[in-house]
Amino acid sequence: MPRSVSSIAACIIMAVALLIIGRPAVGETNATAWVDGHNSRARLLFGGRPGPDGEIERFAGIEIVLPPGWKTYWRQPGSAGGIPPALDWSGSANLTNAVLHFPPPSRFVDSTGHTIGYKKSVVLPVRLKVTDPTRPVDFDLKIFFGVCREICIPAEASFRTTINPRQFMHWPPALSQAVDSLPVSTVNSSQDPLVPTVQRIIPVARSDGDRALLVDVRFPGGTSGADLFAERGDGMGLAMTEAVERPATDVIRFRLPVTSAAEWAKLGETGIVLTIVSDRAASTVRRPRP
Repeated sequence: MPRSVSSIAACIIMAVALLIIGRPAVGETNATAWVDGHNSRARLLFGGRPGPDGEIERFAGIEIVLPPGWKTYWRQPGSAGGIPPALDWSGSANLTNAVLHFPPPSRFVDSTGHTIGYKKSVVLPVRLKVTDPTRPVDFDLKIFFGVCREICIPAEASFRTTINPRQFMHWPPALSQAVDSLPVSTVNSSQDPLVPTVQRIIPVARSDGDRALLVDVRFPGGTSGADLFAERGDGMGLAMTEAVERPATDVIRFRLPVTSAAEWAKLGETGIVLTIVSDRAASTVRRPRP
């Protein structure tokens, strides 16, 4: 057999082998059964893929589906209030850590005010750190979250399942899409031309003591769906931003009010975390208060 033909044959055999290894065994799936709650249903997805260092990145994904008109919350629920998601994985075995991540949220405005979150459905990725990758993970997860149409209602779902190592070789499409949509750090985004970036932050103060930050954000992929959400560097929420100007075609200036002198001083200690979203890309950046 010519060398080129034998090389192609070897590649085909290797590819087929990887597909077989990565496929769950008969009777195994990469999703739990649905858990029905009050105007919501949830299930757990799980899978993995090679990371930049060649090690397998292991994830679970909490998929929440809501009826029309209902929503659930981002990690900061917004000025109208709400219940952000929280995890309890303390009953799990062979699991060192589980960190919840959030896809880009949307802003909703109604008679109660502004809320930040998701409608219809969302997959919340949970990055897993396994103690021994060669052993199964006994996953015992409880998630607490809020659902809302007009009034926020507490909801919860519990999952108990065993995940075998080979199941982390499979990457469910819904989980893949959720992980790929996560806001990227602008520190590591130089190779992505669509990632929105902060151009400058301008402190402003009025004679009556009112303070605010003006944040100029460039959206190279277009401003459709553009928004900005702000938090303190210690994880506490801040007031909702407002788009006030457009200094350039692809730049929006947002005004972030600072509600008190004490909060202004606190921002000097913690800095500010900005999550920037658009229909094309999302990013996150941490900056000191000017």
